[in-house]
Amino acid sequence: MDLRKSKYILPNLFTLRSVFFGLLSVIWAMEGTAESFRRAALAIVMAAIADGLDGRVARMTRTETKFGVQLDSLADVLSFGMAPAVLAYAFALRQVDADGSHVGLILAFLYVACGAMRLARFNVQAERTRGPSNFFTGLPIPGAAGIVATLVWCFVDLDVQEPARTLLTGTAMLSVGMLMVSTVRYRNFKHVHLTTPIKVLIVVAASLVGVAVVVTQASAVLLCLGSAYVVMGPAEWFVTLAWRVRPGRRPRSHTREP
Repeated sequence: MDLRKSKYILPNLFTLRSVFFGLLSVIWAMEGTAESFRRAALAIVMAAIADGLDGRVARMTRTETKFGVQLDSLADVLSFGMAPAVLAYAFALRQVDADGSHVGLILAFLYVACGAMRLARFNVQAERTRGPSNFFTGLPIPGAAGIVATLVWCFVDLDVQEPARTLLTGTAMLSVGMLMVSTVRYRNFKHVHLTTPIKVLIVVAASLVGVAVVVTQASAVLLCLGSAYVVMGPAEWFVTLAWRVRPGRRPRSHTREP
């Protein structure tokens, strides 16, 4: 085997690891116990970590390929679309379908459909721009999956019962699904060039988060962090809109000076 070509396999291995964790999540969710739901949620979190590493490895080794991009999208549909939907349905949404209404199934399907459309739109936009962007259009699907997974994990830890469990899970699924296909912009931190002081602050903040995870409920800490990112997009959009329409602001002139 040519060693120069074999390095292209490395990022794809991380992508396939994400698929493996997604499969584990589905299998554990089907068991239907509190402990299996916790393991299924953690598997989705591990899939998100693997998904974040494959892109970084590809950029570090300069092995980004069209095959890797397509494989990553297919993996995301499975690990962050199908797996969270199965987990949410097995954990809470199937309670709605006990009377044969199929509302829970529809909510799960809408989440998967929104995730698939979000990925398709991302691929089309990536082909058009052909360069790194500082923003995502719509909530990235790993972020949406992280919200669903950590919400289920947190509910298991706090022993949340019906009907709150079903109502909040269904609301979260619908909300993040709509945000995925929305035009709300979310910041992309992958291509941000950070100064040394900012890097130090990030390391300190990550250490504090790690301590909080160990000392308190890990699920609650991760859910709060994910929720902060989800809210950041609409909040930034609202602030920008308010700044544009504020009283006394002069509109930009589109006429050129002679």
